[in-house]
Amino acid sequence: MALYQSDDLQFKVHTSAKRKSLGITVDRDGSLILHTPNNIVSDEIESFINEKRLWIYTKLAAKEFLNEQAHPERRFIDGEGFCYLGRTYRLALIDSRIQSLIFKSGRFYLAKSQQDSARALFIDWYKQKAMQRLPGLVSEFTSRLGVKANGLKVMELGNRWGSCSDNGVLNFHWKVMQLPQKLLRYIAAHEAAHLLEKHHSPEFWQTVERLIPNYIDLQATLQVDALKYARL
Repeated sequence: MALYQSDDLQFKVHTSAKRKSLGITVDRDGSLILHTPNNIVSDEIESFINEKRLWIYTKLAAKEFLNEQAHPERRFIDGEGFCYLGRTYRLALIDSRIQSLIFKSGRFYLAKSQQDSARALFIDWYKQKAMQRLPGLVSEFTSRLGVKANGLKVMELGNRWGSCSDNGVLNFHWKVMQLPQKLLRYIAAHEAAHLLEKHHSPEFWQTVERLIPNYIDLQATLQVDALKYARL
C-alpha cells in the first residue's frame, strides 16, 4: 500500500478509478486514509489536505482523548502493572533498604522508601535494558543495508519513538522497551532506514519494507496501542 506524507501527517493511499474526487478517512485506530482518483497530481492533494487539516487534527484529538481515558497514567502503587517487551508485570512494594528497581521472577520490586523516586528508577531501568538490546537490533539492520550508525542514544524524545540525527546517530525513546519485540524491531528498522533516506519518501518506505515486509501492519498496531505503552 502506498503512503503519502504531508508535513506531520501520514496517509495510506487508496486509489480507485471509480472515484471522481479526493477524500480522507480517519480510521478507528487513528490512521489516516487518503482516497484518490486516478491521475491526481501532488499539488491537488496538498491543497486538499491543507483545506482539511483542522478537521483532521480535531478528529485525531478526539480519538487521542478516548485512548487516554482507556489508558490512564500508571501509579506507582502495589499491584500496578508495568510493561516490558509487550507483557505486563506487577509492581510489589516491599520493606527494604534497596535503592534501585528490581525485576525478578516476573515481578518488579521497589522499596516503599523509594516510592517518590519510582518513575526515575523505572526510566533508568528501561534505559539499561534498551542499551542491552538495541545495539544488536540496529547492527542487524544496518548490516543488511550496508550502512553504519555513528552512535546510539536512549533518551526522552517526547512523542517520538526514535529519530536519526543529521550526523547519523540513532536516538530511541526509553519507552520503546515497553513494546512487544516485533514493534521494537520495526522501530529499529525504521531508524536504520533513515541512514539511507532522510525523509519519508517512497524510497524510504521501500527500504523499510526490505527490512520488515509487514511494516504497514506493525505501524498500524503501534498507532492503536501507543498510549498503552506511553502512559508512564
